[in-house]
Amino acid sequence: MAKTGKPKEKYLSVNGIRLHYLDWGNCRLQPILLLHGFMGHAHVWDEFAQTFRAQYHVIALDQRGHGESEWCDDGAYSISDHFTDLACFVKILDLKDLILIGHSMGGRNGLFYTACSPNRVKQLILVDTRPGNDPKSSKALKNLLNHIPLQANSLAEVLKKVRTLSPYLSEEICQHIVAHGFKKMPNGKLALKFDRRMIQQLEKFDYDTENLWPFLQNIICRSLVIRGEKSSFLSKKVAKKICGSISNAELKEIPESTHFPAQENPIIFNRVISDFLGQ
Repeated sequence: MAKTGKPKEKYLSVNGIRLHYLDWGNCRLQPILLLHGFMGHAHVWDEFAQTFRAQYHVIALDQRGHGESEWCDDGAYSISDHFTDLACFVKILDLKDLILIGHSMGGRNGLFYTACSPNRVKQLILVDTRPGNDPKSSKALKNLLNHIPLQANSLAEVLKKVRTLSPYLSEEICQHIVAHGFKKMPNGKLALKFDRRMIQQLEKFDYDTENLWPFLQNIICRSLVIRGEKSSFLSKKVAKKICGSISNAELKEIPESTHFPAQENPIIFNRVISDFLGQ
């Protein structure tokens, strides 16, 4: 991964939660807010941020219960909780003409925020995001959780499992994501920087999520739906349906990628984003 500088590590208290985010500078430029997926963290966007930081004010957020952000004492991880976080975060930082990019869970949170605050978002990009439920998507999510251990003896152990889940990830990007996603415990083991109660909540509802289809009609900004060409989370049929439900949306598929197109095929992914934002 090209090294073109590091972001500033920042924190913001929102709704009683201390949220961590990466600020890549150039605060006078148009803001891009990046939202990672389930079990992810802000550093999954580092490759993307390094590419776009000169043209935009890039911010990557660790959503509640993820990365370096605090966990919720009461296990409040609903989409409404994420919405209030985003609403306060955007307001406090005064992010205007916002470009919002979310992957999977982050895309769902971004979708819901945009639908409820349509005048706040200039452009919306949903990356392999499902608005509702279907058996194949639920099975894919369950498979993802089975391949990413909550604890491990070494990074090599985690890398081996992640590589079986996402064979298109380069060795370098895979190591980068895993290294930032785990912390060393007093017993010497590595633990995922993630509140496992979110998994318990998913299991309770058989991996189903809130139905966001009715909210798509409230999105008025230019939108881009991105799908990994070999994704098992988002079918092409559902991706087209999303575009048909948003008044001004287009679909792009990223070749040689599954559920993580931004990380699996960053060159094509970044080109697609650049073309969309440049229109």
